[in-house]
Amino acid sequence: MKVLVVGAGATGGYIGAQLARAGREVTFLVHPATRDRLTRSGVQIRSADGTTTSVSVRAVTADMLDRTYDVVILAVRSDAVPAAIDDFAGAFGEDSIIVPVVNGVAHLDLLTARFGARRVCGGAAQLVTSLDAGVVQEIRPGATIQIGQLDSGPVGRLAEVATTLTVEQVTATVSDDIVAVMWTKFAFITATAALTCLLRSTIGPIARTPGGLATADTLLDEIAAVMDTAGHGLDPQSRAALRATLTDRTSTFGPSMFRDLVAGRRVEASVLGELTALARCAGLATPLLDAALAGIQVHNTEV
Repeated sequence: MKVLVVGAGATGGYIGAQLARAGREVTFLVHPATRDRLTRSGVQIRSADGTTTSVSVRAVTADMLDRTYDVVILAVRSDAVPAAIDDFAGAFGEDSIIVPVVNGVAHLDLLTARFGARRVCGGAAQLVTSLDAGVVQEIRPGATIQIGQLDSGPVGRLAEVATTLTVEQVTATVSDDIVAVMWTKFAFITATAALTCLLRSTIGPIARTPGGLATADTLLDEIAAVMDTAGHGLDPQSRAALRATLTDRTSTFGPSMFRDLVAGRRVEASVLGELTALARCAGLATPLLDAALAGIQVHNTEV
């Protein structure tokens, strides 16, 4: 299967590089400056031990697209989705399938409105990477991708897509309820990002500080309330697991948005903005989420 990876950031760069390294037919769709870098140096991945490897890849810009692809992996920040859709639309054939690995859930409406639910999968990726000066930092090796259909009809070749995306360091599986998986990940991303960006530390020190556990619990209550009103409430097991993550005194975890913040890079504020917008529509007060988002937006104006 021919694979188009839209975006070469921490997620798209890592997944696309592993697919290319395994011999899959992969093309990156990127902006001109990024194409120049990838053509010159490939996708560079720095492992946790400091070793840097380079994977040669084919990269094109939107005006260079001259074929259609079986699978389009959409791996851009949530606020870049509308522009990305316009960029790759010409490479989307009658039998193409989109696999979005984008934070949040609002992108699903944009994709299905443009291409139809039959050809859009739900997708959720789990990996711990950052992008620093064009180099993908592998904080923890490996990535998992879950995909699944959005409507009651068959999407088609999901098992084949999962097989294509499963290579060394990447495991893809088909989920029976991908929408629930995506909302659970949405809760995880917003909760861990809001807590760490608001209090400017990783999980463990926050949990060990007076008031830290109470802050984590209040944030979790805000997020759970928004998701309940959106019709995608956290089940008790998922909520308990997320609370355990937020209150782990031994944890050194900081999500990608926190790592970007402390490194002085722009932070993907639109993910928290998506959740607070849902709260406003439902008439819910989310003061801690609002404060975390405001802090990130101030940071973004200064970098």
